[in-house]
Amino acid sequence: MVLPFCEGTEAAVPPLFCGRYADILSGMEVQEGAAMKLGILCTMINGFGRRGYYNSQEVGLGRALAAMGHELTIYKGIDPSEEEEKVVVVPGLVVWYLPMRHLGAHGWMPVSALDAETKALFCFGDQQLFLPHIYRWCKRHGAAFVPYIGTAHSLNDGPKGRLMNILFETGTLRIYKNNPVLAKTSAAKAELEALGVERITVAPVGLDTSVLKQDFRSVDRDALRREHGYAPEDVVLCNVSRLSPEKRPLELIDLFLKIRGKKPFKLIIVGNGTLENALKEKIHFNGLEQEVTLYENVPYPEMWKIYCMSDYYVNMNKGEIFGMAIMEAVYYCTSVAAYRAIGPSVTLKDMKGHALCDDDDVIAQWLLAPYPSRQELEESAAKVARDFSWERCARAFLDIVQNASNSDVK
Repeated sequence: MVLPFCEGTEAAVPPLFCGRYADILSGMEVQEGAAMKLGILCTMINGFGRRGYYNSQEVGLGRALAAMGHELTIYKGIDPSEEEEKVVVVPGLVVWYLPMRHLGAHGWMPVSALDAETKALFCFGDQQLFLPHIYRWCKRHGAAFVPYIGTAHSLNDGPKGRLMNILFETGTLRIYKNNPVLAKTSAAKAELEALGVERITVAPVGLDTSVLKQDFRSVDRDALRREHGYAPEDVVLCNVSRLSPEKRPLELIDLFLKIRGKKPFKLIIVGNGTLENALKEKIHFNGLEQEVTLYENVPYPEMWKIYCMSDYYVNMNKGEIFGMAIMEAVYYCTSVAAYRAIGPSVTLKDMKGHALCDDDDVIAQWLLAPYPSRQELEESAAKVARDFSWERCARAFLDIVQNASNSDVK
C-alpha cells in the first residue's frame, strides 16, 4: 500500500588511517587549541543534509567541533525556491540554510555571506564544481580550506558525467592537489591518489547519536508493528533511499519477488525520486499492495520506528559512497544486507549480524538464512557508536588547521 507516514513532510532519504594523523584518528587524547571561529560548507543542492530528514553529516561534525569550544557556522546550500533560514542547533553552532544558484547539484556559494573572521572552512567537496572562488576567498582572508571527499568522479556514466569530470579536473581537482584533504574512506583516498592528490588523511563519517532515539530498546516492538499493520511474526525488510536509478528500487522489487512466500516477508520503502511512479506501477503490476508499503513522507524524528519495526535493512546501491542509513540500522540492531561498495565495506567491516554481498542472490540468501543472534546485533550496535564518532573527523580537521597556522608563523 502507498501511505503517507506523516502529513505535510518530505521524504527521508540520510578504517584505514594514514601518516602523522594516525594517532589522532585512533582516538588518542589530543591537547585542544584556542577556540576559533570555523565554517562548514556544503554547496550540494540535492538530498544531502536536507532540513529535518537526515542524520546530517555537517551538523554531526558541527556538534563535535562546538563541543570542543569552537564557534561554528554551517553554510548549507538550498534551492532558490526554498526559504532562507538560520537555525541555532546548540550554543555556538548555527546552520544557515542559504539559497544558491546551481547547476544541477553544484551550488554557487556567494562569498559575501562568509564571515571574514573565519579561521578555517571545512568543505564537503566531492566533485563540486564551484569551489575555486571559495578557495580564493579563503586565501585572501588567511583561512584554511579543508575539503572532505567521498568520491571524486561523477556517478553519471553518460555524456553529462564525462563533462562534469572534465570541469572538475580543470578546477576543483587542482585545489585538492595543492592542499591537505580529508577522505571519507580508504577507497576515496586511493581514488584521489590516482588523480595525483598527495596529502590525504582518512577520516570516516561519524554517527551523531544525539539525534537518535536512545531508549528504543524499551519500546514494545510488537505494539509498534501492530500500530503500522504488521504482525509479530512478519519478517519486515526496509530500504531508505532516493528513488533513483543508482539506488535500484525497481530491482529491490525483483529481489522481493524472488524471496516472496519463503518467509512471511513484508517490505517498507522510504523515499521519493524520479523512479517513484515506476515503483508504484511495479508494485501494482505484481499485486504487492498488501506486502510492500511505500512511505513517501517520514520526518527524521519518526525514522527510528522504521528501523525498529524492521528485521532487515537492505541496501541495493552497488556504488554506495558511505550510507548513513546503514549505520543507523546497525545502531538500532536491524540486520543489514548491503553491496560490497566502498562505503559499506568500511561501515560493516567486522560487524557481526550484518552482511556484505556481491550480488542480489547473496542478499536473498542472507534474508532466507536463520536470523542473527541478538548478542551479535548488540555488539555491532555498540561498535558503530564507538568507532564512528564525529570527534575523530573533527580532530583531523583541527590538526590540518593547526599545521597551516604553524606554517604561516614560520
